Amino acid sequence: MQSLPIDGLFYIGLGTIFIVTTLLGFGIKRWTKQGMMGFYTLLATSLGLFFWLLLWFQEAARASFMGTIPWVLNLFFGTILYLIFIGISYLILRRKRRRT
Repeated sequence: MQSLPIDGLFYIGLGTIFIVTTLLGFGIKRWTKQGMMGFYTLLATSLGLFFWLLLWFQEAARASFMGTIPWVLNLFFGTILYLIFIGISYLILRRKRRRT
Protein backbone atom coordinates (compact mmCIF):
# COMPACT_ATOMS: atom_id res chain seq x y z
CA MET A 1 0.00 0.00 0.00
CA GLN A 2 1.39 3.34 -1.01
CA SER A 3 0.95 6.22 1.41
CA LEU A 4 0.42 9.84 0.49
CA PRO A 5 3.37 12.22 0.57
CA ILE A 6 3.60 14.64 3.46
CA ASP A 7 2.66 17.66 1.34
CA GLY A 8 -0.42 15.81 0.08
CA LEU A 9 -1.47 15.17 3.67
CA PHE A 10 -0.87 18.86 4.40
CA TYR A 11 -3.34 19.92 1.71
CA ILE A 12 -5.87 17.28 2.77
CA GLY A 13 -5.60 18.65 6.31
CA LEU A 14 -6.08 22.17 4.99
CA GLY A 15 -9.21 21.12 3.12
CA THR A 16 -10.53 19.37 6.21
CA ILE A 17 -10.01 22.53 8.25
CA PHE A 18 -11.89 24.53 5.62
CA ILE A 19 -14.86 22.15 5.63
CA VAL A 20 -15.13 21.75 9.41
CA THR A 21 -14.77 25.44 10.24
CA THR A 22 -17.15 26.47 7.45
CA LEU A 23 -19.83 24.17 8.84
CA LEU A 24 -19.17 25.51 12.33
CA GLY A 25 -19.25 29.16 11.21
CA PHE A 26 -22.46 28.78 9.24
CA GLY A 27 -24.01 26.82 12.11
CA ILE A 28 -23.21 29.63 14.54
CA LYS A 29 -24.58 32.17 12.05
CA ARG A 30 -27.83 30.27 11.76
CA TRP A 31 -28.08 29.72 15.52
CA THR A 32 -27.32 33.32 16.61
CA LYS A 33 -28.67 35.08 13.49
CA GLN A 34 -25.47 37.16 13.45
CA GLY A 35 -23.12 36.75 10.53
CA MET A 36 -20.11 38.32 12.20
CA MET A 37 -20.43 36.01 15.20
CA GLY A 38 -20.22 33.09 12.78
CA PHE A 39 -17.21 34.66 11.09
CA TYR A 40 -15.38 35.26 14.38
CA THR A 41 -16.01 31.66 15.39
CA LEU A 42 -14.79 30.45 12.00
CA LEU A 43 -11.72 32.68 12.23
CA ALA A 44 -10.75 31.59 15.75
CA THR A 45 -11.16 27.87 15.16
CA SER A 46 -9.57 27.86 11.72
CA LEU A 47 -6.61 29.94 12.90
CA GLY A 48 -5.95 27.57 15.78
CA LEU A 49 -6.25 24.49 13.58
CA PHE A 50 -4.13 26.11 10.85
CA PHE A 51 -1.27 26.81 13.28
CA TRP A 52 -1.55 23.26 14.59
CA LEU A 53 -1.37 21.98 10.99
CA LEU A 54 1.73 24.11 10.33
CA LEU A 55 3.46 22.69 13.40
CA TRP A 56 2.54 19.15 12.36
CA PHE A 57 3.80 19.78 8.83
CA GLN A 58 7.10 21.12 10.13
CA GLU A 59 7.69 18.02 12.25
CA ALA A 60 6.53 15.61 9.53
CA ALA A 61 8.72 17.32 6.91
CA ARG A 62 11.69 17.13 9.23
CA ALA A 63 11.08 13.42 9.87
CA SER A 64 10.80 12.63 6.15
CA PHE A 65 13.83 14.78 5.23
CA MET A 66 11.89 17.09 2.90
CA GLY A 67 14.01 19.79 1.31
CA THR A 68 13.85 23.39 2.41
CA ILE A 69 12.51 24.86 -0.85
CA PRO A 70 9.53 22.45 -1.18
CA TRP A 71 8.74 23.01 2.51
CA VAL A 72 8.76 26.80 2.12
CA LEU A 73 6.72 26.68 -1.09
CA ASN A 74 4.10 24.44 0.53
CA LEU A 75 3.88 26.79 3.52
CA PHE A 76 3.54 29.77 1.19
CA PHE A 77 0.80 28.21 -0.97
CA GLY A 78 -0.99 26.88 2.11
CA THR A 79 -0.98 30.35 3.67
CA ILE A 80 -2.25 31.94 0.44
CA LEU A 81 -5.08 29.38 0.26
CA TYR A 82 -5.92 30.03 3.91
CA LEU A 83 -6.08 33.80 3.37
CA ILE A 84 -8.33 33.33 0.33
CA PHE A 85 -10.58 31.10 2.43
CA ILE A 86 -10.80 33.72 5.20
CA GLY A 87 -11.56 36.48 2.69
CA ILE A 88 -14.33 34.54 0.97
CA SER A 89 -15.79 33.48 4.32
CA TYR A 90 -15.81 37.09 5.48
CA LEU A 91 -17.59 38.27 2.35
CA ILE A 92 -20.22 35.53 2.60
CA LEU A 93 -20.85 35.74 6.34
CA ARG A 94 -21.05 39.53 6.58
CA ARG A 95 -23.80 39.76 3.97
CA LYS A 96 -27.07 40.95 5.38
CA ARG A 97 -30.42 39.77 4.20
CA ARG A 98 -32.52 42.34 2.48
CA ARG A 99 -36.08 42.26 3.62
CA THR A 100 -38.66 43.79 1.36
